[in-house]
Amino acid sequence: MDHDTKLIDTSLIIDPVASPANESYRRTMRKLKGFASAGRWLKLLLAAKKSESPVAHPYFIDYQLRAALELGDEVEIKRCCAESRQIDDADRVIKLASLITKWKRPLDAAEMLNGLPADFKSDKARRLAVRLKKMPEDRVTRRNVRRLVSRFIPPRAARTETITHRFPTDSEIFSVPPSRIEVVRLEGVEPKIEELVKTLFTKFEVRLERKKFPVVTEYRDVFTNELGMIWSADGSVFQATTGAGPSVTDPTSVPLFDTAFSCAGRHKGYFEWIVRRLSGLAWRLDPSTPDCPILLRKQHLSLAKDALGALGIAEDKLVAIEGPVFCRQLYVGYGEIGVLPRRDAFQGTYGALIAAAEHQNDREMPRRFYISRRDSARRSMAGELEFETALAERGITPMVLSELGLLDKINLFRDAELVIGAHGAGLSHLVFAKPGVRVIEIAPTTLAKSKMLGVQTCFTRLSVVYGHHHTFMLQPMDSVTSEWSPNIADIDRVLAAG
Repeated sequence: MDHDTKLIDTSLIIDPVASPANESYRRTMRKLKGFASAGRWLKLLLAAKKSESPVAHPYFIDYQLRAALELGDEVEIKRCCAESRQIDDADRVIKLASLITKWKRPLDAAEMLNGLPADFKSDKARRLAVRLKKMPEDRVTRRNVRRLVSRFIPPRAARTETITHRFPTDSEIFSVPPSRIEVVRLEGVEPKIEELVKTLFTKFEVRLERKKFPVVTEYRDVFTNELGMIWSADGSVFQATTGAGPSVTDPTSVPLFDTAFSCAGRHKGYFEWIVRRLSGLAWRLDPSTPDCPILLRKQHLSLAKDALGALGIAEDKLVAIEGPVFCRQLYVGYGEIGVLPRRDAFQGTYGALIAAAEHQNDREMPRRFYISRRDSARRSMAGELEFETALAERGITPMVLSELGLLDKINLFRDAELVIGAHGAGLSHLVFAKPGVRVIEIAPTTLAKSKMLGVQTCFTRLSVVYGHHHTFMLQPMDSVTSEWSPNIADIDRVLAAG
């Protein structure tokens, strides 16, 4: 026999599925689940106490803690918290801490997290720690919670380590032309949704009263990535965009830029590019600012080539990043709708693009048009062909915007009298329209999706800033399939009302 071969006593091998201990565990779990489903928390607690050690079977302690919390049994809660510190599974401990957090017990949850190994780090623990840090109302508890969870939260860099710059072409002029914004709620849409929309409009008007200036922020010796996160080599986070912390802290392990301007960010949609990123680029395109590479998300590269190419910016200035890079000097600038009334600041992009479009204006465009959704797979629309036919009979031309270049789109909106469209990226071009355009935006929604209204009202905010007559038409939508169907009679009524 080979000397490396060992005889194995097969009588000692126990099938875990068939073992009595495993069967006992399954029986206990079924019993605990049954009691939990029926809300019989005292029975559950008694049954769990008779079972094996929760440390040996951490799932037991989930049920025990839940039952103790439901019953308000302080002794049992403290016992469960103490036993959680003996569990080796960090994810299980975080889950228990999350459970007790729901019962507004931040100190107990913080103590659970603090029991994890000293070198343990995870996004789940960090997110929970951030939540716990904000929960306590009294000073003593808040101080104790922050002490316990501080190691899970990366330090934020002080704002004094950054420099802000005004836009070179900016002025004191804050111009908001007169606008008219209406909400039309169609049959089948909850009245509560209309109330939410009007509340959002009021909040935006308050924001406009602040008359904010657009600025660019300068950072020194920092990392950034395609999501727009910014951090330093010591782990200090200047700008966080997701729950994840810094992925690298060694400058030599990533591409290096002496100077760069970042257009990167968490959102990758067309509205994000046209309204937020393109407006911020006006600072970078001014002759008085550094002529440095422009960092972009990969998804925005073709849009940048289209827009900046029309302004004579060479493609080699555009850099698509897909991971961390290190910049000795990084400029970050992006606009928001609330600063767009300072039109002088954005002459380098919006003003220059309008001038380039007018120079190329060699194609006749309709003044009354509908933004077709034939090229979109999102927000399923039924009966669009019939709807387009009915609009065409009324002198409203269906337009597929994806078939046009950027300058043609600018000319289309620049000369528009009437724009009809479902909520979608095409309405972003309202930034190029002259004041007074009649806009009818069809906004499919349900009460379940009303939390997205803050996003859905972005185009009405553009109309406020640029002085358009905008009707926000709340359209019923199937809550299961998200399918919806427009009715030409609704458009007729809105147009007839003026």
